[in-house]
Amino acid sequence: MAIKSGQIIPALDLPLVGGGRFVHGNPRPGSFTVLVFYRGLHCQRCPGQLRSYQDLLPSFREAGAEVIAITSDDKDRATKSAADWGIDRLPMAYGFSLEAAQVWGIHITSGNKPEDPELFTEPATFVVKKDGKLDIGVVNSGPRLRPEAADVLAHIQDRLADAGKTSPA
Repeated sequence: MAIKSGQIIPALDLPLVGGGRFVHGNPRPGSFTVLVFYRGLHCQRCPGQLRSYQDLLPSFREAGAEVIAITSDDKDRATKSAADWGIDRLPMAYGFSLEAAQVWGIHITSGNKPEDPELFTEPATFVVKKDGKLDIGVVNSGPRLRPEAADVLAHIQDRLADAGKTSPA
């Protein structure tokens, strides 16, 4: 099963690196929520991707968009990722279950290197509207060809312009 544009996304309630929780299941106060699912600590492409979102956080926030990185890694691996990669402003949630990944339509891969987890999720990016409905989703079957953070931001800015807004109400 995969979530389609216009459908309400499944609720999320995940712990955050550094404490607290990310809970998404009710309409959000901003214009959009960007959910960036990443492979985990073993991934060589994930640090650059997440740093690009972190670098653009002020612009996302100006557009009223919240950005959250999500992994199936456990707390220790997610915490190490944040520290090793210099991710200190982008919220990072961990413990996303493989069962939930199946509901979302996110690909699951078997690790084949010693540093890989036995199973992990492939990258995916979902832009969710204020009402909890999926605007767009990009699900990868492998580590490459991820949407650039700047392109996701431009999409949100275009959506706001189409609605006659420059920032959320």
